[in-house]
Formats: sequence, C-alpha cells, structure tokens
Amino acid sequence: MKFAIVGAGAMGCLYGAHLARAGNDVTLIDIRPDVVHAINRDGVRVDGVGGDFHANVAACAPEHAQELADVVSIHADTRGTVAAADLARRIIAQDGYAITFQNGIGNVEALVEALSPERVLGGVSYNSASGSGPGRVTHTVARTTWVGELQHGETRRVNLLRDAFVQADLETSVSDNITGVIWNKFVAACAVNPVAALTGMIGSQFSRDPSADALQDRILDELLAVVRAKGVRLADEDPAGSIKRMCRNATEKPSMLQHVEAGRLTEIDSHNGAVVRLGQALGVPTPYNEAVTLMVKARSARMIGDLKV
Repeated sequence: MKFAIVGAGAMGCLYGAHLARAGNDVTLIDIRPDVVHAINRDGVRVDGVGGDFHANVAACAPEHAQELADVVSIHADTRGTVAAADLARRIIAQDGYAITFQNGIGNVEALVEALSPERVLGGVSYNSASGSGPGRVTHTVARTTWVGELQHGETRRVNLLRDAFVQADLETSVSDNITGVIWNKFVAACAVNPVAALTGMIGSQFSRDPSADALQDRILDELLAVVRAKGVRLADEDPAGSIKRMCRNATEKPSMLQHVEAGRLTEIDSHNGAVVRLGQALGVPTPYNEAVTLMVKARSARMIGDLKV
C-alpha cells in the first residue's frame, strides 16, 4: 500500500518507519524544512520497546507532495488539522481514504468536511513515542492501535489497513464503534493531562494526592455530563473507574506535562477547551474544565517566556 503520513514528529515517524520496513511505499510530509532534509538524508531511526531499527523513508514539504496515496494518515498537531485535511483532499487516490490518529476531538469532523464521510476512517493509537531530533524516535509504550469505519462497521478496506499495520509489527484491532474509542481516549486525556501539567505530577503521584485527585473528579464529572448530552456511546462502560486505575499505575509523564516543561504549546484547546465549547453548545456547565484550560495556557505562556529569557 502507498501511505502518505502527514506530520513527521515522533508518532508519524514511528508509524512511517514500521510501515516502510514492512515493504509499504511511505512518504512523510512535514512543514519543517530541517526535518524533511534530515529524513531524506538519514532515514528514520527507531529504538525503544519494539527494538532498534533503521528505515529509509522519503519525506517532502506539503507543497511538494504530488504522488497520490491509498491512505493519508494524519499525525499532525491538532492546530494543523484544517491544513492537513486540505492536503489530504489533494493527494488521496481515487479509491483512497484518510485516517486520523490525532488526539482530541474535531479532527475526524474536519476531515469529513473536506473529503466526505465515505473517504474518512477513525483511528486511535495507544502507542507512545518521544523524539530526540529529526527522524530519531524512541518507542516508549507499545499498545493497541484501533481503526474503524465511521458508519459501515467492518469493511474490506479497514481489514486491509489492520493487516498492513499488523504486518508492520504494530498491534492493531478493528472497532465497530470507533467514535466511542476516540471519545474514550479523549475523556482520559482531558482527565489526566491538565492535572499533570498543572501539578507537575505523574498519574501515580496525583492519584495519591487528595487535592489533585479531587480536581480530577470534578473534571471527570463535567466530561461525562458532556458525553451524555452529546449522545456518544463510549467503548468503555466505566470510563471513570478505568481512568482511576490507569492513573494509579502510571509511570510516564503525560504529553501535556512534557510540552509545558519543554516550553512548547499544548493541545489544551482541542482537549478541555473543546469540552468547554461543547458544554456551551449543549447547555452543560463546565467551570472546572474552563478553569484548567485557562491555567494550562497561563502556565504554558510562563514557561515559554522563561525559556526565551
């Protein structure tokens, strides 16, 4: 299969390298010239839980992407979703489709608006990776990738995509409720990431702290009220219990805490900020989610400013 992967950060490179090593035709697309140049020169090197390997992968800037792809896989930052959707519309083959593995919600909807529902699949990755430079990736957590049709249940194309990922040593399953799977991860991210970003704690620490644990409870109460008002059927029937158990065993820094500490912008607007916007549209009060959204933005601005001094 021919894959175009939009976003050559840690996750885009992780998936691109695995797929290329398995014999697929892969092009990584990124807006950063230094990243494109380094990948074309040196390929992608992966280390970590899945082993160490090198893959030669082509890379290009969005404006230079010309070849049509069977699958356009979106791993870009959520702030670039609209641009990624426009690019996908230009480079998808006649019988191809796009799939997003981005965090947050609204990304599937942006692709559907640009391409039509029939040309979009939903995806969720429970892998984690960190980058140490252009095309240099450490695979930190290896878990399941979920893929699924938005409307039609299990189809030949989604099974072929699953098989391609499995052959690339990426554990993958098909869900007949991919929207519920996406929302499950969204709820978990909204309940974990801002608490970590604001306290500096990982889950196993703030789950034992009464104040941080209580803050998470308030965030979760609002999240689940929005889910009910939206009419979303979550894939997990006990999301709060699952999140609490996950936090007690967590040993990794959540991505939002990593971004704040590194002086990088966070995706809080597509997480808890999205909860606030949905709550306003649905008539559900979300004061705790609004508060943590504002506080994460303020802390992020302070860290970015401190690092620039």
